[in-house]
Amino acid sequence: MKAIYLAIILIMTSLGANDFVDYKSLSGKLKKEAKAKGLYATTKEVKAALKSKDWIVGDVRTMEEWAAAHIKGAVRLGRQSPEKALELYALDDDDNFVKQNLIVVCNSAARASIEAQTFRKMGFKTVKIYDLYSWIDECNPVVTKYTVKKDKGGLNLKFGNFYAEHCHNKK
Repeated sequence: MKAIYLAIILIMTSLGANDFVDYKSLSGKLKKEAKAKGLYATTKEVKAALKSKDWIVGDVRTMEEWAAAHIKGAVRLGRQSPEKALELYALDDDDNFVKQNLIVVCNSAARASIEAQTFRKMGFKTVKIYDLYSWIDECNPVVTKYTVKKDKGGLNLKFGNFYAEHCHNKK
C-alpha cells in the first residue's frame, strides 16, 4: 500500500514539475522579449544614460571582465550579488530611490537579461539590457584597469580610451 501511495505522489509531483530551461535558452528568450518590448537599449540610449542623473549603467560581469574593458561611467555591480551592489548607487541613506532607471550591461546581454528580471522585481521603474559587444563594434571607447605590473588592480595610471582594431581606420 505504501508503494502505491509513493508511486501516486511521484506521478503527481512529476506532472506539476516544469522542464529545466538551460542558460542559453533562457537568456535567448529573455533577450528576444526585451527587444520586442523596447527594453534592449541602443548605444544612443546608453550614452544618454551615462550623462543622466536619473539613470545607472550597471555592469554585471566578473571583476576580470570589468578590468579588461568597460564603458567609462558605468558602475560595476558584479556577478555574485549585484542586487546588493546596486543599492549603493540607487538608494539614499533612508533607502529611498534616487535613481530608478537602469541599463544592465554584460558582454552579450545574456547575464544582463537574467539579472534584469531581479532588478525589475526590486522596484526599478525602467530596466533595459545592453551588450558590450555592440558598444565596441560601433567604435566606442572602453577603458581598462590592467597594468604591466602583477597587481592587476592598477596603479592609478591613465591609459586613455581603447578602441576595437577595426575602428582605427575610421578615426
